[in-house]
Amino acid sequence: MRKITKGDEPGALTQWKRANPKGGYSDLSAEERTRIRHACIEEQHGLCAYCCHEITLNSAHNEHVEARQTAPHRSLDFSNIVASCNRSKQCGKAHAHHCLPLTSLMDECETELKFYLSGRVEGLSARAATSIQVLNLGDSRENNRALFGARKSILDALLYNSGMEDDDLEVADIDLLMALKEELEQPDANNRLKPFAPVLVNVIRQLSA
Repeated sequence: MRKITKGDEPGALTQWKRANPKGGYSDLSAEERTRIRHACIEEQHGLCAYCCHEITLNSAHNEHVEARQTAPHRSLDFSNIVASCNRSKQCGKAHAHHCLPLTSLMDECETELKFYLSGRVEGLSARAATSIQVLNLGDSRENNRALFGARKSILDALLYNSGMEDDDLEVADIDLLMALKEELEQPDANNRLKPFAPVLVNVIRQLSA
C-alpha cells in the first residue's frame, strides 16, 4: 500500500449533496460516480489503493474503506472513498463488508507491510496481517498466485530499467538506492506512478534502514 492523502471532494459531489440532502451513494448516477472515481485515481497517481497495480476509469471502481453496509452514514464521504482495481477475489472485490484495521489512509500502511522481491507481502502487525488477508494481497503464493506473480514480474522490470537485478539491490550503494527511491516516488508528467513502485520503495526502505 501507499499512503493516500485525500483532497477536497469533487465540486459536482458537493453540489449533488446540497441538492439531495437525504440522498445516498446508491442514488448517484453513473456519471457522478465516474467523477468521484476520476478524482480518486488522480490523487492515487493511477494506482489501486490496495495492491498498487495500475488502474484507469474503466478498470477500477469506487471503494468505500468503511463499507456502506456497516457505515451507511459515510457513503458520500469522499474521505472514505478510494479507487480500487477490479481484479477478482482481491482488493475491493474481496473487501465486501469486512473491517479493515489497517488502510491506505493511514501512515502506518507504509511501515507495517513488508514486501519482498519474491512478490510476497508480510504483515508486521496483527492489523496489517488481517488487512492483507481480507484484501487477499498475497501473503503466500497459494493465496493469490496472479498478484504474487505480477508483483514479482513488475519489480524485476523496474530494477532492470534501473540497470540492476535482485542481487544488485542488496549490495547497492546507499546513494544509488536513495536515488532510485526518489525516482520511484515522483509522479510523471501525467501525474502517474509506475505500477507497484511503492512496493519497491518499501523494499529499498528496508535495505537502507
